[in-house]
Formats: sequence, C-alpha cells, structure tokens
Amino acid sequence: MKNFVRNQAIKCKYCQSTAIVKYGTFEGMQRYFCKECRRKFADNDALPKMKTPVWIISLVLDSYYKGMSIGEIQKEIDQRHGAYYAQSSIYNWILRFSKEAVEQGKSFHPKTGDVWCLYITPIKTEKRQSLIYDIFDISSKFLLISRIFENGNKTSLINLIKPASVSIYSPGQTITLLLPDGVGDLDSTLEIKNKGTTSKFVLKQADKEIKGQCNDLLKKRSRLIRSFNNIEVAQILTGAWQVHYNFISGNEKTARIPPAQKMGGTHFKTWSDIVTQSMKY
Repeated sequence: MKNFVRNQAIKCKYCQSTAIVKYGTFEGMQRYFCKECRRKFADNDALPKMKTPVWIISLVLDSYYKGMSIGEIQKEIDQRHGAYYAQSSIYNWILRFSKEAVEQGKSFHPKTGDVWCLYITPIKTEKRQSLIYDIFDISSKFLLISRIFENGNKTSLINLIKPASVSIYSPGQTITLLLPDGVGDLDSTLEIKNKGTTSKFVLKQADKEIKGQCNDLLKKRSRLIRSFNNIEVAQILTGAWQVHYNFISGNEKTARIPPAQKMGGTHFKTWSDIVTQSMKY
C-alpha cells in the first residue's frame, strides 16, 4: 500500500470508522482502506461488496412490489436514469432484499384489535394449485399473517396457522376470527395454550362487506402472484409484500398511511431503509 492520505470526511462502510486512507482507484472509482477493520471499500452510494447504488436497488424493490414486472423495471431505469442492469441482477436484488425485509419485519409487534379476518387466494406454483392464507386485523387493516400452503385440507390449514398466530396476540386474549365460506366449523372455538395461558379463537362467518375489504387490500398483490414459479420463492415474495403493505405502501383503506406507521415504533419506513439496514441483520 502506498500514497495513503487520511480522509476524515468519509467513513468506513463496514465499521463507520474515520481512520481510513485512499487505496487507489478501480474502474475510475476511488477506493479506500480502513485501518480499524482492515477492509477495502469504494466511494459510492452502495453497500459493501456491491457496485449498485442503494437508491437504484430501493427503486427496483419499490417498483416490483407496486406491481411492475422485472422487464418493465429494467426498461424504466434505462430510459429514465440511463443505467442498464441485467434482469438476472434485478431478480437477485429482489430475492436478496425481500429476505432482508421479512427478517427486519419480525421485530415489530403490532397493536391489534380482537376481530381478525381470514382471506384465501388460490394460486398456481410449479404447475400445481396452492393457497395463500392472509389474516387481517379488522380495526387497523394490518396484515398479520401471509402463508402459502400446498394442500387443500382447510381444517388442517387452520391448525397450521395457529402456531404462527401465537406471537401476534397476547396470551389470554379472545379473538373473533371471521372465515370465508367452507373453512372450519362456524360458531365454534379454537383454544391455543401458550406459556400456561389459554387463548381463544371464536370462529364466525365473514360477511360480504368484510370479504370485499380484504379483497380490495390485496388487489395490488395480484400481479405479483402471477410471477410465482415455485413454492419457496413464492413464500419469500409473499412475505416481503406483506412487509411492503404494512410498513411502506399506504392505500385508501388506511388513509394512505401504512398500518405499521400508524402504530408507531417502526425502525424502517422505506425500501431504502431496509436495504441500508441489511448490514445489521
């Protein structure tokens, strides 16, 4: 290493230290070396080990979860910003940071009411029929659960949802769960034991208005569903859309303020936040 010049204005992308020195250039871009963590990085708006600016990746994710296809996103970035990226790169960003979004969303604990609604959407993945089970909190419109199931045994699917629900509500709480036609035994009660406390789900029939509300909230996801090609990827993208809906993208049902932001205490509000904070997870 030679020609080192300390630069106090720039911080290390890995450890935030200012004890850095210039380390030559690569493809016309200034590079630096951190004396604290002994790592090299480039002077650009990109994550460590990446060349693409954070704002480009954030734009890709926001556009994708608003319903644009990968081909449309590629064309939009090329025409509007003069930057060409391969569709394979765009797909890899979507998959990588969708996983990050799901992980970051796990730490948020929503403030929910005691009336929830189950909505079922048939989808096709890997040339076979599957089902997306979504559960909304009626009062806040927060999307509590999105899970994909491969079988059509609706009674067993209710049982699979129960363990996932435990982390969302308080032990001892009684929840009225509104169901679509043909799911579960109506006017019955499911009991869930958690940490020595029994919580109850009272099963009721969802009326036409409630089902219509759930359908309206999920309309923007319909185009995303058509891009599913296998169960594993479909579950990742469904989970990330759940984060996008709850934390980032407002709609008319929530006065265009995402449900999580209305509740307060969120540690991210944009895809840029998620991408930037991904180093911490």
